[in-house]
Amino acid sequence: MSKNILTEHMQKYMEEITSKRSGDLKRLEEEALARNIPIVEPEIGEFLSLLVSIHQSENILELGTATGYSTLWLAKANQANIVTIELKERDAKVARKNFKELGLEDRVELLVGDAIEIMPTLEKEFDLIFIDAAKGQYMNYLEHSLELVADGGIIVADNILFKGMVSTDELMHPRYDTLTYRLREYIKAVMNHSKLDSSILPLGDGLAVSLKK
Repeated sequence: MSKNILTEHMQKYMEEITSKRSGDLKRLEEEALARNIPIVEPEIGEFLSLLVSIHQSENILELGTATGYSTLWLAKANQANIVTIELKERDAKVARKNFKELGLEDRVELLVGDAIEIMPTLEKEFDLIFIDAAKGQYMNYLEHSLELVADGGIIVADNILFKGMVSTDELMHPRYDTLTYRLREYIKAVMNHSKLDSSILPLGDGLAVSLKK
């Protein structure tokens, strides 16, 4: 989940141009802030919604539901069916309530548990997979995602630059050494994978966008 790595002036500008959000999105933002639950930045949400619309994704898998904020962005563009996985029952309970109030119950299936354990049990193919769960598990998520995403499908991973630490050892904190190395491994993997065309975008805390050939 995102923390913007743009400069202060650029961040302010991005906030201004992405300020026109629906009441539902604003409500979920305020709810997450009150509960101290990290959510994606609005510019990430807008990008995801646009990507779903351009790609015409019909089946979406989301790893990391939180309270359902990013799920709502994914659901905004069209009538896609979404499977979303949340590790924490506490957050899943809030998300269920939000999906019901937003009228998304028929389109969103919420699964609770470890995505690493749940992903191998999924039988359908997905047009788009959004990864925003445990950062240290991104390589494992990628392995399963390559099995689940359709040819021509898209894999998007959030927080891939992790507060700039991925770009240089000078910004690294000892607490996050292992996580940072694993995110670097993810970037190297998607940028050099024979089955993927990928790009790293400095949006929010960094996005890796990969197209399966």
